[in-house]
Amino acid sequence: MKVYGIKNCNSVKKGLNFLNEKNFEYAFLDIKKLDEKTLKSWLEKKSFSELINTAGTTAKKLGLNKEKLASSDEKTLFKLILENPSLIKRPVIEKDNQLFIGKEYELISK
Repeated sequence: MKVYGIKNCNSVKKGLNFLNEKNFEYAFLDIKKLDEKTLKSWLEKKSFSELINTAGTTAKKLGLNKEKLASSDEKTLFKLILENPSLIKRPVIEKDNQLFIGKEYELISK
């Protein structure tokens, strides 16, 4: 299992606590080092609107709200995420070819 996030992010800390309490083994990866290949694989499983946290600080700085997200094309959003990986809801967890975003970690089972 791979867990992508930012160490000092409260949402990530809660997710890691959950995984540790359930005795999951995982590799932690810094989401700020996100590459094109990984983002493409995530977008095969989830939509931009599921991945992007429009309520977050980064989205607010970029003026990216739900309306702008809905009206932006995929190429623009893809580039925006690669340049600003902090836009992504966290943590992002890859397990058994599934993708869990944010509080979805509560749905993970052994």
